[in-house]
Amino acid sequence: MSAIPLRPLDFGEVLDLGFGLFRRDYRLYMPLALVGLVPAMVATVIPTTSEIDPETIVADPGAVLPFFGLMAVGMVFSLLTWGALATAMDDRMGDRPASIGSSYGRALAALPRLAAAGAVALVLLAAAIFALTIPMVALAAFVARAASFASALLSFLVILAMAAAVVGWWATHIFMLVPATAVEGRGPLAGLRRSFGLVRGSRMRTFFVVVVTWFISAMPGVAAYAFAGSMGDLFAANPAQTIGLVRFWVIQIVGLGFQSVTTPLLMACAMVLFTDLKARSEGTDLKAAARAMAG
Repeated sequence: MSAIPLRPLDFGEVLDLGFGLFRRDYRLYMPLALVGLVPAMVATVIPTTSEIDPETIVADPGAVLPFFGLMAVGMVFSLLTWGALATAMDDRMGDRPASIGSSYGRALAALPRLAAAGAVALVLLAAAIFALTIPMVALAAFVARAASFASALLSFLVILAMAAAVVGWWATHIFMLVPATAVEGRGPLAGLRRSFGLVRGSRMRTFFVVVVTWFISAMPGVAAYAFAGSMGDLFAANPAQTIGLVRFWVIQIVGLGFQSVTTPLLMACAMVLFTDLKARSEGTDLKAAARAMAG
């Protein structure tokens, strides 16, 4: 992986090399991912399994703060996992040794930058959604007054497309954020600028990689529910109450096993694309060609 092709990688090559990167050192990446994913899963699932009466929330809004706190802990561990995977893959792509401890050490040092960059990215997403609020509200009002099913369906599809476009634009432009902050050591704003700058000119290629890798990362939950025969409860308001607490936790643990594969795969594809975009933006491909010609 230390050799950089002398032309931009196409969409299929990014995925192929990403899968190859994972296969080469999966014995490192899978346990490395589990170290962070286990506490992230626990912290995220506990609020899901708890049901607070709405009247209690109205009487005491502070009652939900512990649950938001647990969700935040889950997000922090997820960021830490992504950062550790990115640094480990950066070392292995450069033919340098990597370990779980050293990778998490680098990721922990980068965690404040990662958390701040993630917060700024969420603000950016919120601003983009807010910019579409007025046209989406207008379309929603039209749907409510639509005289025909066809008009209502068309308006709904337009709203859905607008929301998907915003999320797709956001996910595409921040896809290089973790490597930029955890691997290159950039600050939150510098990392965002770096991610936007690298993606510029390769938006469609990056978008397709984002779609495929996030689809892969979403499959563990679906697969876990499918194996448990509970696909109908996947989108229930409170699956833990619907299918039972024990069965719900078993499904989460099964999904965690799948995530130990899909999360490194996502980051492997991101790192391959990051290396390729970085080579084009900095001219390292031309330097490699010059060294090859020099013998």
